Amino acid sequence: MNNKFFPSNFLFILIMIMGTLTTLSSSHWLTMWMGLELNLMGFLPLMNIKGKMLEAEASMKYFIIQSLGSSVLIISSLIMYNYSLSWHSMFNSNLSILLILSLILKLGGAPMHFWLPNLTKQMTWLILFLILTWQKLAPLFMIMLINSNLNTIIVISLLSAVFGSISMLNQTNMQLIITYSSISHLGWMLSMIMLNSSLTFLYFIVYIIISIPLLNLLSTQTSNYLYSLTHKNKINNLIIPSLILSLAGMPPLLGFLSKLLMLISLMKMNFIILTLFMFIASLISLYFYLSMTLMTIIKSYYLFNNYTTTKPYNFIIMINLFSIFIFYFMINTMNIYAMIILNKSQSYWNIMFHFWYLISFISHLAKINNSKSVG
Repeated sequence: MNNKFFPSNFLFILIMIMGTLTTLSSSHWLTMWMGLELNLMGFLPLMNIKGKMLEAEASMKYFIIQSLGSSVLIISSLIMYNYSLSWHSMFNSNLSILLILSLILKLGGAPMHFWLPNLTKQMTWLILFLILTWQKLAPLFMIMLINSNLNTIIVISLLSAVFGSISMLNQTNMQLIITYSSISHLGWMLSMIMLNSSLTFLYFIVYIIISIPLLNLLSTQTSNYLYSLTHKNKINNLIIPSLILSLAGMPPLLGFLSKLLMLISLMKMNFIILTLFMFIASLISLYFYLSMTLMTIIKSYYLFNNYTTTKPYNFIIMINLFSIFIFYFMINTMNIYAMIILNKSQSYWNIMFHFWYLISFISHLAKINNSKSVG
């Protein structure tokens, strides 16, 4: 395509979005499968947007893996239909382990994550962002509907969190680092998807908020390796390290709040061993990210000047940096509400007071931003 973005690509984007929305709005496995295939048909042409040989190879590998996952999905559904003689009970069957494995293969979770790092080295940052975020939405929704084989999901989540954290050690390619980090975050999302799906999608939204400015800034670097982060640039000295630490879950940044909610929920459900291993995996990744930020901030080699602007992402970066002050009252209100449901805490009026305080605080921030923009 010679580095051109043709208008026909908007059609492929629309097909990709419609495929995901079809899966999210369906209640039958067949229409969910059709949505997954429609999403794949729209996404494959976007992977070849620059017409390079490496992109064509990556798109072919992606097509083979996704086709394999869809084939296992159909075979597992037929086996469960033969067992229960009902298409609507496939998510409740004890034989749904094949269905789970097919969706984990599509997501790139451990131990079936072998294909994802091989693809990411051959992609642009935009396609990598879509694979790590948008393309995971429909399979996560299908796993959320499964009401059996909880132990299998827990084991897969634990393996994804541990393997993703360990595999990123001693990596120098930023695309591989972000990929293994995504596998680790996928483990965190899977740990709660069958117990509290709202927390999973809250974690997913926070991951997207952090990834948007980070991947955009990384795409402006001269190369995809760690040494490119040491350029003489004020943005690199503060913004990129803060986003990386937020992705690792460093308090008091935004990524820490989502992991804290997950750990508290797992402990309340008495998953103590799982909580311990997830915490250890988070510490391993945090160690690696701290070494990255140390190199970025202190070991500045002053190789090139890079005057990159971050104006479109100033608000998102502010949320990442000051999230502990912005979201504290919201999380406090959520905790109080959850405690009341369990008959362990305060009254309804206390919730309403915290909620009113949160609304007034947000409206005050909005007035300040409006006055600054008018000024």
